[in-house]
Amino acid sequence: MFDKIEPLKLTRDILMPNYDIPPNFASQTEYLRHLSYEGAKRKYGELSMATKERLDHELGIIDNMGFPGYFLITQDLINAARELGVWVGPGRGSAAGSAIAYTLGITNVDPIGYDLLFERFLNPERVSMPDIDIDFDDEGRQKVIDYVVKKYGRNQVAQIITYGTMAAKLSIRDTARVMELPLSEADRLAKLVPMKPGTKLKKILVKTIKELSKDYQPEDVQNIEKLQEIAQANTLEGEVLRMAHSLEGSVRNTGIHAAGVIIAPSDIREYIPVSTAKDADLFVTQYDGKYVESAGMLKMDFLGLKTLSILKDAVQNIVLRYGEDHRIELDDIPLDDPKTYELFQRGDMIGIFQFESEGMRKHMRDLKPTNIEDLIAMNALYRPGPMDNIPTYIARKHGKEAVKYPHPMLEKILKPTFGIMVYQEQIMQAAQIMAGYSLGQADVLRRAMGKKKKSEMEKQSAIFVKGAAVKGVPEDQAREVFSIMERFASYGFNRSHAACYAILAFQTGFLKANYKPEFMASVMTHSKNDLTKLKFFLDECKRMDVEVLGPDVNESHLNFTVNAEGKIRFGLSALKGVGEGPVNEIVAERDKNGPFLSPYDMVRRLPLKAFNKRVMESLIYGGAFDFFSDLTRAQYFLPSGKFNTYMEHLLKYGNVYQHQKETAANTLFGASEDAMVPQPEPPTHTTWNLMEKLTKEKEVAGIYISGHPLDDYQVEVKQFASCSIDRMMQFQNATVRIAAFVNSANHRFTKRGDGFGFFSLEDYSSTTEIALFKEDYQQFKNLLEPGSCVLVEGTIRMDRYRNEWTLKVNNVHLLSSLLEKKTSTIEIQLPLAQIQPKMLDRLETLFKANRGQKTLRFAVIDPKNKQVVRFLSEKRKVKIDHELTA
Repeated sequence: MFDKIEPLKLTRDILMPNYDIPPNFASQTEYLRHLSYEGAKRKYGELSMATKERLDHELGIIDNMGFPGYFLITQDLINAARELGVWVGPGRGSAAGSAIAYTLGITNVDPIGYDLLFERFLNPERVSMPDIDIDFDDEGRQKVIDYVVKKYGRNQVAQIITYGTMAAKLSIRDTARVMELPLSEADRLAKLVPMKPGTKLKKILVKTIKELSKDYQPEDVQNIEKLQEIAQANTLEGEVLRMAHSLEGSVRNTGIHAAGVIIAPSDIREYIPVSTAKDADLFVTQYDGKYVESAGMLKMDFLGLKTLSILKDAVQNIVLRYGEDHRIELDDIPLDDPKTYELFQRGDMIGIFQFESEGMRKHMRDLKPTNIEDLIAMNALYRPGPMDNIPTYIARKHGKEAVKYPHPMLEKILKPTFGIMVYQEQIMQAAQIMAGYSLGQADVLRRAMGKKKKSEMEKQSAIFVKGAAVKGVPEDQAREVFSIMERFASYGFNRSHAACYAILAFQTGFLKANYKPEFMASVMTHSKNDLTKLKFFLDECKRMDVEVLGPDVNESHLNFTVNAEGKIRFGLSALKGVGEGPVNEIVAERDKNGPFLSPYDMVRRLPLKAFNKRVMESLIYGGAFDFFSDLTRAQYFLPSGKFNTYMEHLLKYGNVYQHQKETAANTLFGASEDAMVPQPEPPTHTTWNLMEKLTKEKEVAGIYISGHPLDDYQVEVKQFASCSIDRMMQFQNATVRIAAFVNSANHRFTKRGDGFGFFSLEDYSSTTEIALFKEDYQQFKNLLEPGSCVLVEGTIRMDRYRNEWTLKVNNVHLLSSLLEKKTSTIEIQLPLAQIQPKMLDRLETLFKANRGQKTLRFAVIDPKNKQVVRFLSEKRKVKIDHELTA
């Protein structure tokens, strides 16, 4: 029986799909050389000897390793993507170090100009499959996959499976559900697990508290101690933890790799097992990404990058506003643009790819970058580990600290980074310069340093010292430099990748610096489904003095765009219920026959299958009909004739009008306009108050468009609120005052009949939920009705049961009565130049209308002479409220 067993060999060399070359070329190698040199002429013009040597060097390695087909397939996909109108990134990862990739158009960063190393990408000393990851704009990525399927056939293309495993918190929740532990208890147990990445039950339930204290914060250690006590107890909770400990790491579910695509030489089922999946149109491999290449399959990563979509739409916004002759080509953006560097120097980088975090913005303000090398270095340094070198880099750039080099031989390669080893390529070049390594050998050294394997490091150290001796470097100096290289190699970053993404960041910054509204309109278009981000970017527009207008049927497009005055106009598709079809109909009709003159004109001209009741309702709620000033938003929803609303009456009128017009067109004499159905008379004029208006806006847009409920209480917010909702958790164990609008109230009862409630609060920055129980609930529930604007005083404290910081409410005030309750005096500031009889008369009328018991003071300001004179009104007392201060 043993002899009948057939051993299966699952591993094999990579099997390339067939790539047809023109008949006048003898081999793929010859064709690759032809394409490379043709591309080099376009990129470099006349080729220098050094450039030819670099191309020949790379072509020789590619040919010897058997990868010409891989480069041909990759360049074909990328060129096809560009022809399909898909934007392709400048490159990512070590592939940008290849001059062949650059000349073929696979990457778009000159590796010779930026001193990038080919051997970091493809090492002849360590044969492995090249890995070229490609960024496409996230909206066009699917077009490239469709091209691959069309070119190679559906049966030769597959997506890659992923296996999801149970992490610590998830294993607790899943086990608790099966063992019927109450959800609240399961939630409490899961929240005791520290948030630190890499935390495992196998670690925190087994190691001693003393051992764990080295890796975790004191608060986390306390929670771990509780978990260990519970795990040892003979309770249901303890049993859940013990079982979760056993199940942790088990495969729980499958998914599909976000970027990976497999291309087989023929029907993929002949090579590896595949399956179908409900969320994939293609076959799905049963080997995950870790093993699928070992089985001989060509894996390509097609990554969707939102930044490319933002840039693409920003350029389109520029063309829409200024015309086709103003179209920006990213490759033509000058990398020395002063306005862009000023933007980075100010830290004005919200919306800028890889540079928008608060920490990075702070460092950029300190650094004040002046060239692209600064951006490349910061992109590489702003990561755990090398981040500690940022202050040194900044100090050395500004001459506040002397630049030191590990050895004089390394000055040339370390000069751009002020003596600091920032990039992996610098480690490789140091080994080449000081110890005579080839770049292939230097890459092997770099990898060994990163893995920190003691035996390998001892071997490499001996090779380095010996090679350095040949170049006249004493042993003690060689060992010292090797030690410095070893330390930096553990976190040195890939310069090729940093260069690509720094250039992409600069291009993004260029558009923000030079085309502010067009850029921000694109950013908001790609954030319209994330309301938190959309609000954030709307605030950024305010800060930048870029006005954002609400939707308008006569000016808006599908997405956020910029009008002729440089103001951003809300996109119609940002409104719920308004899809791409109706918007396209509106824009097409508007472009063809001019703007809509009235709502009657709209329903007469638009096809009512697309422009239906739901669409019209959303447009009215969102303010897109406000251009028709003869009608208010409220009037559209009043009864009209036999119809429930005037809006329905309008749609019926449009339907009848279009039918009559169509019928008349088919008759001999047609019909005059007088014979057509008359337009319906509008209902009695009425308006919504601000709160009604804003509520409807939020219903369809998810945000307030024309204002905010707190807008009427600017004085109260400024005088009495101590912080905003998004910042309140910074004040742990302290008292805060939050001015907010009550979004919703959820009133409940306990089994004993005691009332309690949950209340959603919102301010300009964010939302939060507060819980009230017992006496607090009875005291404050009537003040926290939906629609109320309130000041909530409370303490940020740790909720021991839920194991999280929460706001404990101490008091609640209505903003509308706050000034009267909390203020004893009001001071009116009067610029001297503005004091005129008419203004004094208006003030007198205002004070008479607001008589009260509060002290009234005046401050007359003379800015020219820098003087202020204050007076107390002895006769006049006022009531300080919202009406007086509005």
